[in-house]
Amino acid sequence: MITKLLAALTKLLIGAYPYWRNNRPSPQQRLYFANHTSHLDTLAIWSSFSAEYRSKIRPVAAKDYWDKGGLRGLIAKRGLNVVLIDREGKSDDPLQPLYTALEQGDSLILFPEGTRSLENKPAEFKAGLYHLSQRYPQLELVPVYLDNTQRSLPKGAFLPLPFSCTVTFGEPLVCEPSWDKTEFLRQARQAVIALSQPLPSTK
Repeated sequence: MITKLLAALTKLLIGAYPYWRNNRPSPQQRLYFANHTSHLDTLAIWSSFSAEYRSKIRPVAAKDYWDKGGLRGLIAKRGLNVVLIDREGKSDDPLQPLYTALEQGDSLILFPEGTRSLENKPAEFKAGLYHLSQRYPQLELVPVYLDNTQRSLPKGAFLPLPFSCTVTFGEPLVCEPSWDKTEFLRQARQAVIALSQPLPSTK
């Protein structure tokens, strides 16, 4: 019930309209990686899928922020079924909850910047995305660009404003054998940035 309500409210308030470029929804296990400017980002991506797909797509979220009681905890745990990670260095491997989710067959939504950015372009990506791609080579790595979520819910705001937000999905990133970690993260970040640009005119 709460998942349907969250998806409906998100659509009503911000639209979260999905656009697929050279790609389309698939039951294939995927890791969706996106820019991060607002607490609405998770809901925008998650709600852009049909209920059939949402049931197997789990957002990755910071334990120190989302592992709370009240409405925040209700949304995270019962609504979105988030995978909580430790950002405070209290676990031996902060990626272990992601390994568990992936080995259960879930797809994930990840923000490789690690925190929200106020810039138009995403900040440099952290290494977690690379390590996951190496450990689970069967994963399709799908870049996502979110537009307008920061305007709808800027940092420090409590209630979203009714701006129309879009979610653009790109084609899966293919990791070349010659890429080291630095090049992989550069290419992944560039794949997200490229989705912020309009498609070339066909005229």
